[in-house]
Amino acid sequence: MRTIDKIITKVNCKYGAPMGRYDVGEPPLPFMDKIYDCAVPMCADGAYDKGGAYWGIGKQLRVSYTKDLSYIHFYRIK
Repeated sequence: MRTIDKIITKVNCKYGAPMGRYDVGEPPLPFMDKIYDCAVPMCADGAYDKGGAYWGIGKQLRVSYTKDLSYIHFYRIK
């Protein structure tokens, strides 16, 4: 399983889609862990990620993370 698939999991939409996702942890010190970065896979409408969380329409949504997922940070390109 790819790491992004572990980050963007299906959400419970029983009462509507949640607004975004939570960040996890603090960024590690530069020499401690490597930080990876990639685009978040979005649905065709561009407002929901592949797991069903709502982000709205805007610039590209990205995520920074460590391999062990102790740090996860979502952001949009400026």
